[in-house]
Amino acid sequence: MPPELLCAGRCVGQARAAQAWHCHPGQGHSVWDAVRMPLRVGTPVDIQRREDSVTEGSYRLILAANRDEFYSRPSKLADFWGNNNEILSGLDMEEGKEGGTWLGISTRGKLAALTNYLQPRLDWQARGRGAYGLSNALLETPWRKLCFGKQLFLEAVERSQALPKDVLIANLLDVLNNEEAQLPDPAIEDQGGEYVQPMLSKYAAVCVRCPGYGTRTNTIILVDADGHVTFTERSMMDKDLSHWETRTYEFTLQS
Repeated sequence: MPPELLCAGRCVGQARAAQAWHCHPGQGHSVWDAVRMPLRVGTPVDIQRREDSVTEGSYRLILAANRDEFYSRPSKLADFWGNNNEILSGLDMEEGKEGGTWLGISTRGKLAALTNYLQPRLDWQARGRGAYGLSNALLETPWRKLCFGKQLFLEAVERSQALPKDVLIANLLDVLNNEEAQLPDPAIEDQGGEYVQPMLSKYAAVCVRCPGYGTRTNTIILVDADGHVTFTERSMMDKDLSHWETRTYEFTLQS
């Protein structure tokens, strides 16, 4: 996703956010994303308006995302909200920051996500149709875990037309929960410096498992050729790594 899109997620639960879907870059949640679809810089992705042809049985969008966050940070599970229940997302409920989100999609096809990044400047580049990966850096920064996760993602995507939807979702969840550390990785070490060193062996995996911090939500969003959306969220419950809940929502994009 373009960097500007990533900065759109924090304010979607605040005043006028359902109309604006924009805010300035700031602190947020950590999201590992792999996405395959046409992309543009300048606004959140509008799935409804894609002009590219989509063949029967294929998808306009396949997105797989991890939310890495402190396990103790309060949040609500994904549900519909907004003035007309038009936005589907989880909600951040940390005191003083209630109502923001890390990933959401509207019934009219607008999608926004938010991640942390360490670079002080953004490289605003237009992106065309394709598959892109994002971690805690700029789009397509070649961290080894990102390259590894993207390859697993692409392998699942290549089989997507031949798989039942539930099997595709299960395969993508397996990608998001891969805990194989991709080391050594000078790019992560250079960017994270001393901060990342104590947790490097855990942080260098697609699925992060550190004490008190790590991957606590997996999200899969599929949009098929007919504009039918399947939103699957798997969330850790009660800060317990052995207790997870999976919810699935389905709807058709409005024109």
